[in-house]
Formats: sequence, structure tokens, C-alpha cells
Amino acid sequence: MKRKHFKPKIRNSEIFKSPLSQRLFFLLPLLCIPLLFSSSCSSEEEEQVGFTPAIIPGALAKTGSVDTLVLEGKIVAFLYELSSEDCFNEYRLVDDRTGDVSDLTTIVDCRRPHDAEIFSEYVHPAGPGEPYPGRTEMERWSSIKCFEGFKNFVGSDYVLSDLEIGTIPPQREDWEIGLYRTAACYVYAPGSQLSGSMRGSGI
Repeated sequence: MKRKHFKPKIRNSEIFKSPLSQRLFFLLPLLCIPLLFSSSCSSEEEEQVGFTPAIIPGALAKTGSVDTLVLEGKIVAFLYELSSEDCFNEYRLVDDRTGDVSDLTTIVDCRRPHDAEIFSEYVHPAGPGEPYPGRTEMERWSSIKCFEGFKNFVGSDYVLSDLEIGTIPPQREDWEIGLYRTAACYVYAPGSQLSGSMRGSGI
């Protein structure tokens, strides 16, 4: 299998830049929004019995009108609601009347097709009152920690895996008001979606 260099991807979408103190007013209330063929939200705590984790080639369209784009899962009002082994999708909604664009994330059942899965979280070792280390340093630290935790979760070396690493590092605004100093790590497959949890998948 072709080897690849360690290049954890730091996502730059606006939803990942929003500080904890900023609510997504446009997206409230926080409801579990079903697919057309689903009457309720699935429990992510249910075991995957006889379910084989896989990569689904071809990403689904996730950009559309706020009035017509079908969402799945529970909307994440705060980015930091995402925690270990949460599977999630990202959407971009366009208001046809105003032209406003809103990015949002939803937590979905891991057995459903999804964009990514949180696999670990790490608290930065800086003590109380220490200044924000800076964006570059925070991204570097987050990338290193996520790389270190990848094999333990997926069950294969990163350089041999078909999965990529993404990180959600703490932002300055949240750090300075003492709300959030944890980096979240996630796995995803560029241009594709995932099916099932990637824990121990060896993919």
C-alpha cells in the first residue's frame, strides 16, 4: 500500500473557529432533525451488532438552501459539545433571501453515513492563568497529540491507514476566558463518508 507522510489536516471551516461563547442563533432550537425516512434520532449508545465499518466513496452534497437541505442528527450549538466517539456531519446552509451562509455540525448515529468521528481528547498542560500559546503552537501540539492517539483507536499505523487526522484545537477567545483548553481529534476520509465507528477497524 502506498505510504503517505503525516499531514494532519487542520480544518478551517467557520464552525471550527467559533468560540464557545458564541451560540449559533440561526440554528436553534436544538432539535434532533430526522432524515426523510427516519421518524426519530437513533441512539449512538446501541452496539454495532454484525456491522462492518467502512469508507463510503463519494461525499454527499452538504451545501444548500436553509429551506430545502435535509439535515440528520442533533445540531451542535457549541463546537465543544463534540466528545470522544461522537460521529458528526458538517453542513453549509445558504439563506436564499439574505444570502447569509451558516456552517453547522450535527451529531449522528455512527451506523449512519457520516463525515468524521471524534477519537480522542487532550487537555493542554498549561497551568491556570498561563497565556494562550498562539494559534501555530496550539495547532502543532494538537496535531502531535492526535497523531499519537491514532493507532490506539483505529488499530493501524497512520501511514498505512486510508483515514486522515483532523484536530479541533482550543481557540484564543475560549482559552482567555477559561472555558476550553481541550483539543479534540477526529478521523475522516477525504472525499468520502464513513460508516460505523472506526474504533479497532484497522482501516
